[in-house]
Amino acid sequence: MRPAPPYASYDAPATAEVARRAGIAPSEVIRFDGNTSPSAPSFARAEALSEALAEIHTYPHGGYPGLAEAIAEYAGVAPESVVLGAGADDVILLVTRAFAGPGDRIAIANDPTYALFHIAVGLAGAEVGDDDPVLTICCRPNNPTGELGELPSARPLLVDEAYFEYSGVSAVDLIEDGVIVVRTFSKAFGLAAARVGYALAGRDVAAELNRRQAPAPVSTLSVALVLAGLDSPPDVGPVIDERERLAEELRMIGLRPLPSDANFLAVPLEDGADVAERLLLRGLPVRPYRDGIRITVRNRGDDNVLLDAFRTLSTRQGSGRD
Repeated sequence: MRPAPPYASYDAPATAEVARRAGIAPSEVIRFDGNTSPSAPSFARAEALSEALAEIHTYPHGGYPGLAEAIAEYAGVAPESVVLGAGADDVILLVTRAFAGPGDRIAIANDPTYALFHIAVGLAGAEVGDDDPVLTICCRPNNPTGELGELPSARPLLVDEAYFEYSGVSAVDLIEDGVIVVRTFSKAFGLAAARVGYALAGRDVAAELNRRQAPAPVSTLSVALVLAGLDSPPDVGPVIDERERLAEELRMIGLRPLPSDANFLAVPLEDGADVAERLLLRGLPVRPYRDGIRITVRNRGDDNVLLDAFRTLSTRQGSGRD
């Protein structure tokens, strides 16, 4: 067995563990570390699953043509350009393995950025590097900074658009020019536990990726939920409004959150790990980074609880931008 890549991702503590350490009930924990919706979407009801449950004993023979067509309509592409996976992470791993192998280099455009990119490179047996890469990866908007940033000119280019719905900016028009767009239903659609992601690519590239994907990689129950969600796409306006309110409140406290085009805010802090630990002990986990923390935008009530906690903490600010 080959050794695992050394680049570790965030080991998110279980809600029950956070509650134990904070001395509260699990229901009192408010998670600010996952960039997910604060509540289940209205369409996630038993009625949406009834037909899928009646067929739960069978495999999805023939794949998921209905889902591919619905995604294609939502994204403005042909169904043949859609590649499905068990979450965006699964699709990113699929793409990196398709393009790279031992001895190859993959360029990663942002730093810091989504930790899975480094893990995917290692699992493909490749190395991270800018010298003649076989693939370039870009997160847009970037996680954890929230920046939209410029689109790299390199090709082939994988663009992680997990937070596309919040920015409204996409590279999907470039899929016939060597760009592969990866998205998820975990964020704006509120279906993180359903584990459904997809790629949008040129037809030839998509066909090759689909040939390399495992058969029936997505649960039919998850497919039913996604189809219900695509019938009524999310309104992210309230999240964007709350993001700006939260950013202003943080600035009034004396912190300097970075501008964001996503559903989270990055806050530079010299003592980010310490602040994250102290917030966790209050039942308010945030995502720690080497130069600060990342905060999921939830709703006014939850965010006010976090703001009250910040007002009682003494923090050292990092090099944020005004």
